[in-house]
Order: sequence, then C-alpha cells, then structure tokens
Amino acid sequence: MASLSKRQLQLMEHAAKQRLPRVKFTADWKKLYQLWQIGETDGTDKYLYLTANDYVLLRNMAQIDSGLDILALDFDVPRQQMSQLSTNEKYANISPEADYVLIKLAPNLSQDQVTDLAPDAVVDLLSVHNCSLRLKVDSAIALCQRLNLTNLIVVENLDSFDHFFANLFTSELQAFINNCMVLYRGSHDYSPAGRKRFLHLLESLNINVIGFTDLDPAGLMIANTLESCCSIIVPQLALASPDKLLALAQINSTDDFHKQHKQWAYLNNLYRDAHSGDKSDSQFSASSVIYNPQWLALVQWLGQHCVSIKQQHMLAKSMSLTLLNIHCSE
Repeated sequence: MASLSKRQLQLMEHAAKQRLPRVKFTADWKKLYQLWQIGETDGTDKYLYLTANDYVLLRNMAQIDSGLDILALDFDVPRQQMSQLSTNEKYANISPEADYVLIKLAPNLSQDQVTDLAPDAVVDLLSVHNCSLRLKVDSAIALCQRLNLTNLIVVENLDSFDHFFANLFTSELQAFINNCMVLYRGSHDYSPAGRKRFLHLLESLNINVIGFTDLDPAGLMIANTLESCCSIIVPQLALASPDKLLALAQINSTDDFHKQHKQWAYLNNLYRDAHSGDKSDSQFSASSVIYNPQWLALVQWLGQHCVSIKQQHMLAKSMSLTLLNIHCSE
C-alpha cells in the first residue's frame, strides 16, 4: 500500500515543477525526509534544500511508492482508472458514487433514435417497461448528445422519479416531457455526487434543466440552487387557483412546513431582497438574473399559508402539473 498522502505528492509536484532550491521543513516534508533522506536541512529545521539531482531521486522514489509521476499527477479520474496506476485507488478524486447517475428516458422518445444505440430488447425495456438506467456520467453525457436531448428533469424523491411519467402534465409541459431525460437528484444509496458532476459537464450542451420537487420551502430552495436549473414543475392549481389546491383533503402538511424553518428563512430573504430594490448586499441575487414575479408570488403564498405539498400527493390527486420559470433574463 502506498505510504504517501495525496497532499505529500502535491507538495513534491509543486516543488519539482518549480525547481525550488528550498522548501519549508513542514511536517509533510519531514516525513518525506525521514523516508528517503533526500535533501539537506539548514540545521535549524526551518528549510530543506533540494538540488536538481534530489528532484530526480524524489520523482523516482515517489513513483516506486505510489506508482504516480509527480510531474504528471492527475487525480481527477475514477478509482478504477487510478487502480491501474497505483496500489492506492483512493488517490482518485472521482469516487465510485460520483461516477454514476440514475436516469430514465421519456417513453415518447423516437424508437428509431434509441434503436441506433441499443438492441431491440433494450429498446423494449426503456420504452415499454419504463426501466431506469444507472450510467457512468460520461456515458450519460454521450447519450444526451446522441439523442439530441433538449430537456433534463431533475427529480427530488426516488419514488417520484420511479413514477414520474405517470403524472398528468399540461400540454405545454408535455412538449418538454416528450424529449427529456429524467435524473434522480440523489440521496442515500444514490449519492448526489454523480448528479453534481453530471450537471457540471452538461453546462456546455445547452440543455434545459428543470426541477421537479416537493412544493415546500426545501423543494423551492433545491430548485433555486440546482446547477443550471431555470424552471420548476408545480401543480397548475398553485398558480391558477391556490385556494382550491389547499381545499383538497389530506394535501397540505403545515407541520412539515414548520420543520423547514432554515429553508424558509432562505426563501424569505430571497423574496425580501428581490423587492428591496437594493441588491448590493444580497447573497441571493445576481446582477444578470431577475426573478420571475410569478415565482416570487409562489414563494410568498407558500409562506403565508405554510404550504408543504409532496410530489407523491401530486400524483395521488392526479394534479395537472405545469412549468414555472424561476427567473428570466434582463
């Protein structure tokens, strides 16, 4: 097992690439000196002096110990790839859970498109049985490109992800649904790390990112902070007839709303700052973003009536779901 830490390798990389004549004799350098006796101390244990020959020795010893070249370090790889180079696969920055996402494709995607990528049995699983796929992030990105997808819907809860296409959508929203990939946001057995990496890589593909969350403070906060998310799926009644929505039996949990006081504080501050006219000190506003007044009105209504409506209830009550933009360009 490699005895060097990632930090120690990075310290050697920095010094070797810069050809520093001396380095501060820190705890990490002291350990390296004890291991290999490379370099000369200044007698006061403040600095370690290194020559060109010392750097050649450091490079060789580090490669023997770790399997890695300190002049060509690359930790941004999956563990499986790192294991081909080093006995310490945990050097890899991309942990196993950060290399996979859980996705599914819209049933209405053209079968011709999918057939080009997979055998008939796989097409049947995707389009008829509505199966989910656990894909490597890079593979999911490639699939978006090959299918020319325009919309990605990120779902907060796993069971709502599983039953996403059973929801009722407005005709406007259905147009987005027909050409979309659905992504589970991640939690518990499915780490959010893969979703974060996927969304980061997706930025260059010009794909609409849409959030589908609970209609509560936590859900709206998730949608507003989700990378590249520009809109959110909400019950149509929340916008057209909010009183009718709250009149439905067994639909709203005010107790759950009050458990989300931190998330509500975030939204309340956002709403206040958006109406203050002074955004200079706001941590929620950006000069290039204007929040949609309809979305801000939804935030205000949520707080006034202590609303917490779950995705599962939206499906159980056969609510018509629609699309709401979170913000718009100036």
